[in-house]
Amino acid sequence: MENTTSPKKEETTSDQTPMNFPQAMEKVIEGKKIHKIEWKDKEFYGFLNGEFLSLHKPDGRNYKWIISDGDLNGDDYIVL
Repeated sequence: MENTTSPKKEETTSDQTPMNFPQAMEKVIEGKKIHKIEWKDKEFYGFLNGEFLSLHKPDGRNYKWIISDGDLNGDDYIVL
């Protein structure tokens, strides 16, 4: 009798599962770029720039990220 079970598909990477702020900061410390789904434009992301937490904006420039309550309470961060 043939085995009719199909091989398991690869699980979706946890990087695309929405994360809260502390989880997202762990990814930033690992050197990854994070994006908040509500930001819409993928050219808007957070990353570690030397010793500073920075935001890259669609204008192509990097800015020091001043953390807001909305950032801290966000639960829609993903890794780019």
